[in-house]
Amino acid sequence: MKNLKGKKIIYILLIGLISRLFFLFFLAKPIFGRVSIFTDSDTFDWAYSIENLIKHGTYSAELSNQYGYFVRMPGYSFFIGIFYLITGCNWDLAFPVIGIAQLLLDVFSIFLIYKIVLKIFSNEKIALIAALLYATYPFIIVWNPVVYSESISVFLLWVGLYYLVYNEKKRNILFSGIFIGFALLCRPQIVLIVPIIVVYLFFHNGYKLKFQKIVYFLLMVSFVYGIWPLRNYINYGKIIYTQDLRGIEGWDNDVLSFMQYIYSVKTDWEPQFSQIIHNEKVVFPRNAYDSKDDSLKLEEAVMLAKNCSSGFSQWIGYWKKPFLEPNCNERVTKLFTELRNNQIKNHPVNYYFIVPVHNLSKALFKMNLAKNNSHYNYILKILFVYRTLLIFLGLFGGVIMLSDKKGEQKLFSIIVLCFFGLLYLYLCAGTSVQLRNIEMRYFIQADVLLLIPASFVINKIIQIKK
Repeated sequence: MKNLKGKKIIYILLIGLISRLFFLFFLAKPIFGRVSIFTDSDTFDWAYSIENLIKHGTYSAELSNQYGYFVRMPGYSFFIGIFYLITGCNWDLAFPVIGIAQLLLDVFSIFLIYKIVLKIFSNEKIALIAALLYATYPFIIVWNPVVYSESISVFLLWVGLYYLVYNEKKRNILFSGIFIGFALLCRPQIVLIVPIIVVYLFFHNGYKLKFQKIVYFLLMVSFVYGIWPLRNYINYGKIIYTQDLRGIEGWDNDVLSFMQYIYSVKTDWEPQFSQIIHNEKVVFPRNAYDSKDDSLKLEEAVMLAKNCSSGFSQWIGYWKKPFLEPNCNERVTKLFTELRNNQIKNHPVNYYFIVPVHNLSKALFKMNLAKNNSHYNYILKILFVYRTLLIFLGLFGGVIMLSDKKGEQKLFSIIVLCFFGLLYLYLCAGTSVQLRNIEMRYFIQADVLLLIPASFVINKIIQIKK
């Protein structure tokens, strides 16, 4: 850090640290509205997976569940497992330590962004603006203390991109591939940036060198990430590239088929999901009843889901005592799957265009963080407007950067814009399980990258005013 002495980046790092500590100690508890600010419902899937590996030699979130081996990809579990061991295998001690560690790593990300932007633009003002935007960006700050993979996946992505832009040395490409691979093991959607980086390397280097660096990068990504699907195939004879939610309590085929069906009709599974588990009257949009046969199937599926579907019974608030067997899961799954297929067949425009567009609108213009945070509602709305503004500012900046004659800005803007486009399209319009389930944290990797072209535009505006 000696070479940074006296530079403005030091003050920005301090701003980033103070803003994160302020959120941790004063805002996290009232905003999250839960007992622990460090954990949420998904935390324990990662935690139990690594705990079972340490104690029983098997990486599984639930040893008694045949799908428990595939609930979570191992990248983040291994990260938090280090702290679990350090604290004497005590999660109550480990979780706060993990939260603090993530916070500190995210502060270091501010410096990484500064160095990345400095390399791309050769302009310290733009680098400082980008660092400041990230230092105060609320939607990364809120995830720092939470034992979820969002914060670490973003950190690993920044490290991978740092080594990518400083690729004069071949070994840096190896490091880039390694860190991107680990980021992918934390959040699978990061795989979308891999082919874009290959394009970047293709246009960034000379003929012979470009292929060497592409091979180095892909080898490292494949080696790091490939351990996961290879383990699944060798140990369990299953080809699973990401994860399988069926290993989580309440996510059996019956619930998954309902989710798949509802996302073929509309953008949210509420209020219908809560109406089922609370044994209330369930009403679907008009296009769900476009034929008598489908109406009868839907009525039967809902009735069975309420009364004898074990996956639904595991959710908090279920109207009677939870159960596992006997159940009618197979019938419920069959009915919702048939209804989904009919929706796609009979309403292709709605399925392939209208629902994805509504998802995109929801992803870009969301205004509320949570329903139970009414005290902070106005502040949260302002923050989401700020997020939307930065997204469009970043998109605008990325387009302007495409006109760069030197090439460095143009090539990096291709990474940012293509990753943003692919990720939003994938999450909003994808057709497989877990897609179309719009949560802001799923987009965070693309959102923070847009801060770089946004800083470019802000610098242009400052220059005009002068």
